[in-house]
Parts: sequence; structure tokens; C-alpha cells
Amino acid sequence: MPHNPQLVYCKTAKGHEEIAGRHHGLQSRQRSTLILMDCAKSLGIIATAIPLPELEKTIPFLLQSGFIVLADEQREQATRINAMQNRVVTNDINLTSAALKPAVITPSPQPRSPALTQDPAVIAEVKHFMTTTANTYLGLMGAEIISRIQRCHSAEQLMAAVAHWHMALRDSKTGVAFAADFLEQVRFELHNGN
Repeated sequence: MPHNPQLVYCKTAKGHEEIAGRHHGLQSRQRSTLILMDCAKSLGIIATAIPLPELEKTIPFLLQSGFIVLADEQREQATRINAMQNRVVTNDINLTSAALKPAVITPSPQPRSPALTQDPAVIAEVKHFMTTTANTYLGLMGAEIISRIQRCHSAEQLMAAVAHWHMALRDSKTGVAFAADFLEQVRFELHNGN
């Protein structure tokens, strides 16, 4: 592997924007890799979920395109920002008493989750992803879950199967490291794939 398996990458603001809204048109594998870049998983762990040849192509692309940075660079940048903010706060200590009046906080309305997709292509892609991950991380123990996923014909039916699929991944020895990220990806696709 041309990259050190101990390296850890983080999403940049652009990376988070892509996960939230698909603004940059990443391919499926690029997007899956980006989702796994969470400032916690090492490349060695990610390589168990994404084939090595894919990682060797995708990581340089994500780096050069500004979707990810090394975790160490992210920490250094956060330290610099905190230091700058502390200087600003220190310089603004001479506040007048009028500026110290308590602020009135009004609760913001809870955002409604978007409707589930009705796009058959998105539903088929999510079914394929769920089936593939169940097969990869559950093996024979995933047969019932795979059968349940394959019987789904709508996003609503898939959402009902997602809980069983996610719990099985969480309970598996190798799938536990990816279960939360995979769940996030499936929910995103089913809610935003319109």
C-alpha cells in the first residue's frame, strides 16, 4: 500500500458538504471512501472495507480535490483557529455593560426529515450496497437479512429492513467498525436520492 496503514484522514468542510448534498458528483466508491474518512479509522481498517486498488486511486483524488486532509493537519488547523479566537476574545474583554445583557434564546424549529426517495435506481443501488455489505461482513449468518433486503421494493420497506441489517453489522466482528458509517450512508441515500 503506497500509504501508511496507520494514517488517519478527516473530511474537510468540502467533504462534509459533499456527504450532505452530493454537490460535486463523486462516484459511488469515492463517496463510500469519503464517508469512512472520519478522523478515527486508520487506512488499515478502511482497507478491509474498500479494495486496495480502489483506495490507491481514490485517496489521492480526494486529497487533491480538497475533500480530505490528514488528521494531523486537521488538528494543527484547529489549534491555529483556537489560538486566533482566543486572541480575539482577549482583545474584546473591554465590553461595556450594555453588551453584557443576557441574550434571549428562542428555540429553533425542528427540521423535518426529507421524504423517502421513490427513485427505483436509488432503491436498487441501496439494496445492492446493503446486500454486498451483509454478504461481506456477515457471511452465512447474513442469509436471512439478505433475503429480507431482496424482498424490499420501496424505500419504506428498505427502511424497515435497515434496523436488522445495521444491528447484525454491529454485532459482527468485522462489520462493527463500519456499521455506523454504512447506516449513515443508507439513510442519506434513501432520504436524499430524489
